[in-house]
Amino acid sequence: MRKRLTMRKPKVLLTGFEPFDGATFNISEKIVSEFSNLRFDNFSVETEILTVDEKGSNVVCKKLKNNKFDCIIMLGYNNKIKKINVEHKAINKIQMKIKDNSGRMIDSDFIISSAPNELFSTISLEKLFQESPIEFDFSSNAGTFICNETYFRTLEKIYSKNILDKQNKILPCVFIHLPLDTFEPVSKQIEFISWAIQKIIFQEVLDVVAAVIRNEKGEILVAKRKHDQPHPGKWEFPGGKLLPQENDVEGLKREINEELNLNIEVTSFCGEITHQYEEYFVKLKALNSKVIGDISLMKLYVHDEILWLPVEKLGFLDYLDANLKLVKIIQNQS
Repeated sequence: MRKRLTMRKPKVLLTGFEPFDGATFNISEKIVSEFSNLRFDNFSVETEILTVDEKGSNVVCKKLKNNKFDCIIMLGYNNKIKKINVEHKAINKIQMKIKDNSGRMIDSDFIISSAPNELFSTISLEKLFQESPIEFDFSSNAGTFICNETYFRTLEKIYSKNILDKQNKILPCVFIHLPLDTFEPVSKQIEFISWAIQKIIFQEVLDVVAAVIRNEKGEILVAKRKHDQPHPGKWEFPGGKLLPQENDVEGLKREINEELNLNIEVTSFCGEITHQYEEYFVKLKALNSKVIGDISLMKLYVHDEILWLPVEKLGFLDYLDANLKLVKIIQNQS
């Protein structure tokens, strides 16, 4: 039986902040503390309360050096909101109106001088965060204080070091600002965070196979998807999703027969890529193949056009994103 990627127990890092600016309470600290006492059957949670200063803003980055997480959710308090705010991005700017808990006061500066002006969450938030159990808002303004600094430093580390989760996709990371419990009870906020964690770590993972079919001239078969198919008009290497308990070769032979009415022989392994689409994550294995039997029997069921192309001309078409990565692998091998 093939081992599915989703069978292991995912690990989540959940952070909040200590009180600041003379306050004695921070709702994010309360929520994280509550989570530290909860136990979940299908994932584990490591919690951390961050200090409200430069040292605290670097804690998650340091944890990424020696730990493997499947999801990072950072929580902070915003006294100007009445709903939970899910932050799209962090900006490369720190501008303080109050001192942080170390006494640091910065008028205006870059967080990391060599980094981009802004960095976006590694999660496709709108597609993933649908049918929420409670009402919330998306936000593109995480502020310019320690919450934003922590978010930016963490995203910069993930992107610059290409930090992946155990499914080999870019590590999911998002910052969520919380309102006071007078606007949203603690129990509801915990319900939302629990729901968000499961939406992120259990997003659909598709095992996909593709055939790199060569003819006698060494040309490779590519096909364009019909307009009534998902991703209409995009070019691809034919193949598709594996069925449960189906191995790569079996699945590819079935898919090519169903899509092109052809029988193939798999000759060797070509390459493997992963890609994060908005609504799902794809793990694609490509297998070098050749047609067995009469190629004139080919029929197009999900495609409306095919081409036989030499390797050097493969890159001139509008491919599905995952297949575009595969083009580069094929050309590098040649």
